[in-house]
Parts: sequence; structure tokens; C-alpha cells
Amino acid sequence: MKMSCRICLVPFILLQLTFFPAAVGAREWPDKSVNVQEPFGAAQSGHFNRGLSFSSEGQRISAWSSGEVIWIADTGNPPGSVPGEGLIVLEHSDGFRSSYRGIERRPDLKYHVSGGEWLGYAGNDVWIFEITDVERSRIVDPISLLPSRNDMPPVSIGQVEMMRGSDRLDIRDGMQLTPGRWIIIVNEVYSDGSRAIPVEISLFWVGERIGSLRFDAMAESDEGIVMEIPDPRSYDFIYNPDGQVWFRDVLLNAGKGTLELRLRDETGRVVSGSWSLSVR
Repeated sequence: MKMSCRICLVPFILLQLTFFPAAVGAREWPDKSVNVQEPFGAAQSGHFNRGLSFSSEGQRISAWSSGEVIWIADTGNPPGSVPGEGLIVLEHSDGFRSSYRGIERRPDLKYHVSGGEWLGYAGNDVWIFEITDVERSRIVDPISLLPSRNDMPPVSIGQVEMMRGSDRLDIRDGMQLTPGRWIIIVNEVYSDGSRAIPVEISLFWVGERIGSLRFDAMAESDEGIVMEIPDPRSYDFIYNPDGQVWFRDVLLNAGKGTLELRLRDETGRVVSGSWSLSVR
């Protein structure tokens, strides 16, 4: 299947250096916020999800903000092609670039679009929205640049496990552990049961922060895409083979103390869970 550039105004590389004087429009959701299927950073088949995945076949997709169309790739719908495999990229005057993967563009799409103007339709069951901070050369969580979903239920702490060697235990208050290094595995969900990745997960032992994962930006490295949290971390550092978030090499010395896990969601709300542990 051939992908073709349907708008060829100037070469793509040159367009990256162009500055647009148009004012930045209001930022809007490109799809209904309730259609988010997978959040930024969520584990997908052994790699990071670089944007928001929406489940919305046939839904009209709108421009996140005012910008210039710098790239369109689609199938042109030749015989035997699969609809919905298109890509539209917009360059914005504030240093961001937005990408819309898996949509069917509107036939009369113009070179300049306003925020909220529709670009096309979601062609398959799932399409992906990505935002790149061009000046800092990183991929950012679209949630941080979209209108807040304050009506969203807060992230809740689901099943939490501790693993050492072949031992894998559900954490519970009052449990006894042997000293040494443990792996803590976190399954987090929204209170309505749908899967979510919080903005930040922090781990505390006897009041001291011993680990923190932040899901807000990714960047290219010699080893591929890494999450900035704030030190670059690879996929397998953050997720186990089952796609669950884990904290590796958590050192628990002999004694008694409280292990606390804190989750912060996109609205800034924090939920925590704590367990009194005896280590000996």
C-alpha cells in the first residue's frame, strides 16, 4: 500500500523552519474526551503510547489549535486499500506540532486551519492524537495542554503486589517481609473501572520518597524513545512484561515502618494507600 503526500506546498523539512504570525487559537479537544481509550505512556505491545488513543469510528476530528497543515499522508482510497490509515500534521505558532493518526481527511482541507475546525473523520476503531514540543525535541502528554476534565473520577489504587524472586504477594497491612530488595507492582484504575495512567506515582518508605514515576514527556535517545521522569527511563524500566507499572530494586531494611503509595491524576488530585510492614 502506498502512502502519498496529498498537499505538496513546500518541502516538509523547510516547513519546519517556517514561523507563522497567526495568533494561537483556543486549544480544544480533537475528539470527545470520553472517547479516550488509552492515555499517554500506557503500555502497548512492549512500547510506550506516544499520544492519546481514541475509540471513535466515524467521529469528526477537529484541530487542537490554529495552525498550518504541513503534512498529509493517506491511501487515496485506491482499490483494496484500508480506510482510516491517514496522517495529518499541523504546525502551531507556539512551538508545538500536533499529529492525527488514523483519520480520513476532509476533501477540501485548507492550508491554514483554525482551532476546533474539523479535519476529517476517525476511519478505524482507534485513532491517535500526538503533540510534539518542537523547540525542546520531545513528545508531551496531550492531557497537559488540553482543557481540564474536572468531571473525571479520580485515579484509585487498585491491586498492589510485592515480588522477590519467585515470591509474588498481594500487599496488605501488617504483613511480614524479609529484608532486601523488592519489586513493587502497581495496577491503577479509575474509580469507574476503566484503565488509566496517572500523571505521577510516588513511593515512600518511613516518610522518605524512595521512587517516583512521572508520565508527562518522552524523548528520543540512543536507545530509542525514553520517558523523562525526570531522568530518562526506558520502557522496561517502567513496565514489566505484563504491561504493569513497577518500582524495581526497592530496598527494605530490617525494622518496622509504613510503605505509602501516592497517585496524582490529571486534575491534580492525589490519592494514597499505606501499609504497615514488619521487615525482619
